[in-house]
Amino acid sequence: MSLPSDGSRNEDEPTSERAAREWVSRRLESTDRFAEIAAATERHRLEHGCEAYASADGSLLGVLARAVGARRILEVGTALGYSAAWLAHGAAGAHVDTIESDPTHAELASVNLRRVGVADRVRIHAGSSPAALQNLRPGYDFVLYDAYIPGPAELAAFRELLRPGGLLVTSNLFLGQYDAAMPGLEQGASYRRQLFDEAQWLTTFAGLKALSIRL
Repeated sequence: MSLPSDGSRNEDEPTSERAAREWVSRRLESTDRFAEIAAATERHRLEHGCEAYASADGSLLGVLARAVGARRILEVGTALGYSAAWLAHGAAGAHVDTIESDPTHAELASVNLRRVGVADRVRIHAGSSPAALQNLRPGYDFVLYDAYIPGPAELAAFRELLRPGGLLVTSNLFLGQYDAAMPGLEQGASYRRQLFDEAQWLTTFAGLKALSIRL
């Protein structure tokens, strides 16, 4: 830990792993430029009992999109637009296609994206992801999946849509493990196994998000 020049301890500096995690969390929350969309998403979910969630790591998505130099980005699972806003902001000049099956969420996302000034770089595709994916042109640099438990059919589609060297970020891979009655558990397990096919993907995890490079 670095100390001030007079040798005293900076009171803001964490002195344990827990304190370090809390320090990071506070800093990320205080610098989240789209926190209002995340808060609106949570209010909407609680009021309507739906499954609209904002990603807990929007800034990570923005950093990853910029790191890979993304120009074309695909998101599945718009919710109210929080992740799409971060992706559009992080990858300056990029275009984001985002798919949302709930028409109410798609409309609210459109309002939110206009309000934060990125609507001109985001196109919302309202409808189910299988149908919408078939109508997209390959060559994406970055794909984010943040909807229901994905399966092998989605992974095959993402491989076709991503350019070689493109990045796939997958959320909800362990969603079903919290509810044994949830359908799609085996499909999710198959998706996870296929991500470690070394002939097709180079995969690691950040928390419970899979980060996979298309080979």
